[in-house]
Amino acid sequence: MTVYRGFLTITKRNIRMVILYLIIFLSIAVLVQKATGGNMDEFEQVSLDIAVIDQDGGRLAEGLTDYLSQYHTLVDLPNDPAIIQDRIFYREIYYVVTIPEDVEQRCLYGDEALPVTKVPGSNSGFYVDQQINTFMNDVRIMTRSGFPLSDAVQSVIDNCTDKAEVTLIDKNGFGGVQPLHAFMYQYMPYILISILCYSMSYIMIAFHNQDVKRRMMCSAVPARSQNLQLILGFATVGGAVYGICTLMPFLMYGSTFTNDPNMPYYMLNSFLMTLVALSLSFLIGTLVHSEEALSPVVNVVSLGMSFLCGVFVDLEILGKGVRTFAQFLPAYWYEVATGLLANNSSLSSAQQASLYTCYGMQVLFAAAILGVAMVISRLRQSA
Repeated sequence: MTVYRGFLTITKRNIRMVILYLIIFLSIAVLVQKATGGNMDEFEQVSLDIAVIDQDGGRLAEGLTDYLSQYHTLVDLPNDPAIIQDRIFYREIYYVVTIPEDVEQRCLYGDEALPVTKVPGSNSGFYVDQQINTFMNDVRIMTRSGFPLSDAVQSVIDNCTDKAEVTLIDKNGFGGVQPLHAFMYQYMPYILISILCYSMSYIMIAFHNQDVKRRMMCSAVPARSQNLQLILGFATVGGAVYGICTLMPFLMYGSTFTNDPNMPYYMLNSFLMTLVALSLSFLIGTLVHSEEALSPVVNVVSLGMSFLCGVFVDLEILGKGVRTFAQFLPAYWYEVATGLLANNSSLSSAQQASLYTCYGMQVLFAAAILGVAMVISRLRQSA
């Protein structure tokens, strides 16, 4: 087992790189799940630093100021355009509403809108716009129904303190949200491709060295035995990386992951992605014969496929043209399968058919990539 031991020896030299990519992978998965998945069942109001310039001083103006103060932090600001522009530029305030004189006749009973100044291109300003429109419309309805202005304003202010109870409809069997381990599996292709392509390609480059090849040809170990030991080495390293990546969801999520009825499907999906990554690593190791060129090639393959196939950016956000192109890449089918598992606790017959199609496409991609790599390897040996 000389070739197999040499295979493992070279692998040990790259163990730091493997640990580094595992740390990167875990950091990305945890940060993303905290940003998007960890608090999807909680709804929080957005509070901004805003200013209200009251030129009217009437009951409607006071009521609007009190209404906005319940949602936002009010900042004192003089009615000076230069100062307003400067404070907005440095993001000390994000929104300024000016209440003109005779606001009741002009804006409540008339058609004028309250003058506002906000950060250009900021979506948060639309949130305050909606609140002002809601206040003015509610007061307008109540006054036209016969309520005095003071009572209408006070009633709107009192009612805005009521908090709405939001309950997500459990359409997917996960309480309306994606399980946290789904985010880890979404980013798993990046770590599998990066680790296996780097480690396996380094080993392939070492075995392609002319001195090593000549020693192997002159050794007493038959060529068939050498190839079998290389295959065993690939299987060992690939199985170790797959085992580590599979162990992480068990350690991080425990019963949440084990109680997921889709757990076997997740594990099978990542196993097939491991086969694809091993095929890619064999192809890259066959094409690249220098360590200096390896890093750019692996980065292009891993990062490019991750951005195009929905690993870093959800498939729903990608454009139609990008998704069409991504169908010719194996990671796309992995992400489609992961999306099905993340959004459904139980799969219908049609969804199961789609899932098995994704599995089959990954197997075909792995076989096709491996076949191309073997043809290139045979042509180079005969040249």
